Amino acid sequence: MSFKQMFLPIGIVACTYIFTFLKYFDQSTSNSQIVSNPTLVIPALLLYALNIAAISIFMELVAKHVSKKYVTWPLRCAVFMYYLFIIITCVFDEENSNEMQQIASQYYYNIYYFRSPSYFNDELSITGIKPEESVAGKVMQNIVARSLSHWIIIFAGCFVVGAFLITFTIKYSIKGKKAKKHSVGLKFEANPKPKTKQNSKYLQPIGLAVIIIDVITMIVFFAKDSDGIRMVAPAHWNFYKSHFKPRFSRQAYIDAVQQYRSQNQLKEGYDWIDQRDTPIFPIVYAPKKVVCSYNPQLAYCPSTIPVAAVPYESPNVVVVVIESFTPGPMMLDDKVVESQDPIVDGPLYKEVYLPTMKQLSETGTSFSSLSSNGLPTVFGWYSLITGEIPYSNSINMMQSIFNDVDDFPSFFRQQGYHSMYISPSNLAFDGKHNWVFRGKEVVRNNPDLKEFPLWFDDVVQYFPNEAQAAELGVEKSLYQTWIPDRITSAQFIKYFEEAKTQSGKPVLGVWATVDTHMPFTGQDDLKFYEPFKFGTGVESIQEKHKVDRYTTVAKYADHYIGEVVDYIKQNHNNTVLVVLGDHGAREVPLLKNEQVDPRDPNSAFYDDSCNNQPFSNDQLFTTTAVINYFGDNQQLKDKFDALKSKVIKVPTDHQDMIRTLYDLVEDSTDKHLASSRNGRDLLELAKNLTTNQLLRAHWSLRSTTLYSELATESTLYRYHSLGAYGEQFAGIYPTCVTGEIRPEVTAAQHKQFRNYQKLFDYLQRDNKQFSYKFRDENCVLPKTCDFPVNGEAYNKNDPLKYAMIVIFAGVGIGLLSYFVDALIRKLKQKKTVVLVEQNEILRQDLIME
Repeated sequence: MSFKQMFLPIGIVACTYIFTFLKYFDQSTSNSQIVSNPTLVIPALLLYALNIAAISIFMELVAKHVSKKYVTWPLRCAVFMYYLFIIITCVFDEENSNEMQQIASQYYYNIYYFRSPSYFNDELSITGIKPEESVAGKVMQNIVARSLSHWIIIFAGCFVVGAFLITFTIKYSIKGKKAKKHSVGLKFEANPKPKTKQNSKYLQPIGLAVIIIDVITMIVFFAKDSDGIRMVAPAHWNFYKSHFKPRFSRQAYIDAVQQYRSQNQLKEGYDWIDQRDTPIFPIVYAPKKVVCSYNPQLAYCPSTIPVAAVPYESPNVVVVVIESFTPGPMMLDDKVVESQDPIVDGPLYKEVYLPTMKQLSETGTSFSSLSSNGLPTVFGWYSLITGEIPYSNSINMMQSIFNDVDDFPSFFRQQGYHSMYISPSNLAFDGKHNWVFRGKEVVRNNPDLKEFPLWFDDVVQYFPNEAQAAELGVEKSLYQTWIPDRITSAQFIKYFEEAKTQSGKPVLGVWATVDTHMPFTGQDDLKFYEPFKFGTGVESIQEKHKVDRYTTVAKYADHYIGEVVDYIKQNHNNTVLVVLGDHGAREVPLLKNEQVDPRDPNSAFYDDSCNNQPFSNDQLFTTTAVINYFGDNQQLKDKFDALKSKVIKVPTDHQDMIRTLYDLVEDSTDKHLASSRNGRDLLELAKNLTTNQLLRAHWSLRSTTLYSELATESTLYRYHSLGAYGEQFAGIYPTCVTGEIRPEVTAAQHKQFRNYQKLFDYLQRDNKQFSYKFRDENCVLPKTCDFPVNGEAYNKNDPLKYAMIVIFAGVGIGLLSYFVDALIRKLKQKKTVVLVEQNEILRQDLIME
């Protein structure tokens, strides 16, 4: 066997090895190790080599025994496509892990490279001008520009490998002579030269052993939910497995439900709504008067009589979602950084960096350790809006399209609110268009699509034309992709005023900002940014430049948040305001607090090197948040004034903040609805901390497919989603403080955390986390109601599924052709033997005569 004959599979293996090494030894944009244990690169490399060798040997065996060249053509084409897919997926997996902290799955291709279809009619509620093009191109430009040399090497390498594959195939498969027919793989000539006895004795058994080992390994991988195998598995195996639903035995499922319920203590007067032996909706909870409507057999039900509360005027609710927001310790008040107490008096932010946010933290309640439940926006934004926790191996934004979710836009509309959403980007990017326009069936795409409650009355995405952009002073290269906060803040004020005036209802206003999006160069014309230099405390010029950029755009965003705050204060006296980030900043260095003297052994200071250790990173999920009330409603004032200028340091998250808004609104309307939000009332939490009361048991989860955090009612653990190694108890934000003890997470804890995460995956992939029918206001004692039955979860085919079908169809046709050809040859051989025997008998008869 010549080197030329082995060159193709060796080239494929070499290409996968390059990107596998990058994944195991490189750091992500958030300065964290992509894989927690680099020594696992050895089994990862072996599995790649095993799979590619098995395919090549299999093709050689088929080609060697098939008499007709055309018989193996479907199989050759399928194997060629398979090789190409291995390389593409390997490259994409490394880059996705680096940029997004997520392993590759089919839905990433759908979200970022194929435009996902629109299932809802966006003409019903949209206000403004639609963009002319997708923002995806601009995102990719930013990513490439940020690491130009890195991407030049990748593109050049992919081009060389692709050109080689095409040339090799044309030269040796299409143009090859009859005497050299062979597979796309290890090439053996049709009429090989005689081999030594030793070669003929060992070659075929070894090849068969490789194939058998590869098949067994794949069966184990797909049949067993093992994080250890997933961590070292080739990228294309994980890609395939993203199509698979998590599996639970009945008893394992019941145990997981019991674990979840024991770790999340509900507030007084609430209970789990599904009390069946094997609950279908295990995490939905409701007031007991609602629970009894579905479970009249419960002992407490006869005495549970609905008591009418005294409603009050519902406040307006404004939610400002800051893009990629993680204020580092240098941007936080020194007292907050130094203190390890769960609650601290004083503002959270420094005025020099974030003057508006400092003012809000002085008049409201702040949460220094509040986190998103996922990142990037495709996960963080989604979890905030819908209440679903990110899948561990897929994308909810795509795969949950048909799910019933406990979304807060439709919740507020049911409570009597007019809802509006201000978007700075094309909603088709990240697949948001299939969510913000929920509420109307689009027959042309899916005639059987069930109806969902309407989310937003108004959706504003304004993209000026060239003349308007010039008049507004918008950066020319950006006016059709991302609209700066200066413009969207003015839009928010304009449409909020219109909604309030014309609807006569309380208004839910959601405004998403964009200027703090990486690479932190802003979206507006440079003249609108105030130059900000960090000064001392930065050793690296590169880090200094990045910090300067981030503080500049953060202060810009803070300024326009201030304009919205001033408008609310002056014009709408009864308003609850929440400001939080959609996820962490990821790649901004969280530098030490320069004003704390590290020479003082009694002084805590932030150690930036801590960020480079596995799972020690504060900039993935942590965003911080602040909540305020502007108005004269005495019931609301009493709640907020008692917590004025308090900073809560225990871990909290997006679900807690939305649950807090739910409680505020339900108290005002006396419409207490069922919910699946895994959250606590933060005002109640803060009150309990100030009075030293025992906190209710509560577990919450934030995750990517690589990194996860699990927070209890007062602590935080960080672990790798695909294996227990180097995991740590993280404490409270900022976690990288000298002198803090950081014990590792045990293997038993890791298993417990992963089972907790698996339950969310299982429920969401089966559309069993929530049902909109639980919001039926008539299902209250004394009326009884039946448990709902949800529709099927999203399971539509897409271009990549079709490509996979083509590959496996080619393999199937090739195998069928091989067996048919082998059968024909066997029959011919048998017929020949019969003829020979007959001739021999005839010859013997003639001799006898």
